[in-house]
Amino acid sequence: MGVDPTMSSQQILKNLSNHIIFRSLHYAFIALQLRDELAKSSAGERSCLEMRPFVLWLTHILVSYSGDILVNLLLGTLPLEPLSNYHDVMLCTVAWYIMFYSPLDVAHAVARTVPFRCLVAPVAALSQVLHIERGVHLASKVYGKNSLVPVLIIGTVIGSGAEFLKPVAALLINRCQMKPAAYIKLSTNSKLAMAISGLYLLQLNRSQLLFGLCGRQLQLYALLGLVSFKFLALFYRVDHLIWRLENRLCYALFGGLYADLTKFFKRQPIPKRVSFTKFD
Repeated sequence: MGVDPTMSSQQILKNLSNHIIFRSLHYAFIALQLRDELAKSSAGERSCLEMRPFVLWLTHILVSYSGDILVNLLLGTLPLEPLSNYHDVMLCTVAWYIMFYSPLDVAHAVARTVPFRCLVAPVAALSQVLHIERGVHLASKVYGKNSLVPVLIIGTVIGSGAEFLKPVAALLINRCQMKPAAYIKLSTNSKLAMAISGLYLLQLNRSQLLFGLCGRQLQLYALLGLVSFKFLALFYRVDHLIWRLENRLCYALFGGLYADLTKFFKRQPIPKRVSFTKFD
């Protein structure tokens, strides 16, 4: 099928994100992440597959639609409205079943290879950017463009997705809430979503900090930057460098350096050794 030359880049990207191949890869990648996380938290791969299929399916559905569900709650609309699309839910279910129960576990083996992750990286980046853009625009209509905090929160939530539904997923798979997946953590993905939401918020308010970038240009640059980051994180583990930089900033700005300096200046001086001269 050809592309209409009158269509803008935003329309092309939106149509691409709704394509069945794009959606299938997106849901398959979510199922892969869910299975890998369950395998780490449980006794192993076998115990993960021995869980109740309905619980696994419901967890996958919640994780896949988590951003839309949470944003609908924050905007005061029907939270389960995204699940009303029967064909999309069926596609999500098929991707989950193939990833978890394919014969000889072929789908999971293929999905863990580097070529598949390279194929999925731009798919995940495009989906995240479009979700953040939609969330920021919906929030600005409800709360207003000048409501910085609500718009930024909604953009971060819809861009993070499953990070904010992990406590619910932890309860569904019968894990203790004191484990790391039972409380909300701001991962690197959530921090990127917050940064992109901030850029869209600046663009809505026509800030001079963006040097006059329009929405179409900002979308393109955000997509290119996010795709580049995902490839760098895949091959060079750039996310670890960001984590180390964040630890250094927290140490310098949020009490770590001050506490160490206080301990250094309050410590007792080392007593000098006194030598006695023996006189005959």
